[in-house]
Amino acid sequence: MARRAAFALVLAALAAWAAPSARAQALARLTVVSFALSADTNDPVAGVPFHLVVTLQTRQQVAQIGNIDLPVLAQLDLLGDERQTVAGPSGTQYREAITVVARAPGTVEIAPATLQAIDARDGRAKQWFTNGLELHVRANGATQARAGAQAVWAVGQLVLHALLWLLGIGCIGALAMLLFRRRHVAAPPAPVAAAEPPARPAAAPSPTAELEDALAVLRAERTRAAAESARSAARRMVGAGDGETLADVLARPQCSGNAMRDLLTSLERSAFTHDGDLQAAIDDGIASIEAYLRGQG
Repeated sequence: MARRAAFALVLAALAAWAAPSARAQALARLTVVSFALSADTNDPVAGVPFHLVVTLQTRQQVAQIGNIDLPVLAQLDLLGDERQTVAGPSGTQYREAITVVARAPGTVEIAPATLQAIDARDGRAKQWFTNGLELHVRANGATQARAGAQAVWAVGQLVLHALLWLLGIGCIGALAMLLFRRRHVAAPPAPVAAAEPPARPAAAPSPTAELEDALAVLRAERTRAAAESARSAARRMVGAGDGETLADVLARPQCSGNAMRDLLTSLERSAFTHDGDLQAAIDDGIASIEAYLRGQG
């Protein structure tokens, strides 16, 4: 038993001694010339993508760079990255571009990226650090304008509700006074009126008329809300709802014509494109509605 215990201790000591050596052998031998972290803008706009760039220059020619750890991007949304390794007579140039989006305005601190490798100058495993970054995210003007419009709309709704309440209370008071007076004055018997035929319900507007109304609103307002209303009107023409995907709507038999397909596609873009493309998308939506209505005329 004593021999087995001693043998196990020797194996454990050998494993502990060999582990750092194995990790060191897995690292590349590099002479680091430069290692940096940068951004294509120091004052990005909230909601607008920008790029963080990690660059590494080594004296050795290597086909692949590994063991680079990017910083934690907790305050940013990661959209993707692109890596490029170019080896030449002077060594290897590594570049990694990370596409990110800031969620809200404010200051964003980005920690350094790290590289683990064996320093070719002394044969020791080391860790290199890039510089850190401090970004000042600006507010999105279009988002602020939309938030202001929503606030004005909310206040207007509150005022309208208050006016409706006051009007209702006034009507109740007037009705109570009228009933009080009628209790003191005997009203003559009312003549029996001949039964009138029920009024015909108003005819529902045609889908084309709804699309013409939506076009008039879109020309006057040129907002995303007006574009969404035009999209809904066009979808109702083929019996589709707002929640269906564009692919499902275009698969309907009513969408076999090119004019209808162009109309639905352009209005989908104007309803959901980003703010920088909104006005151009609305122009295309107006043009597609006009083209469709001309074809119906």
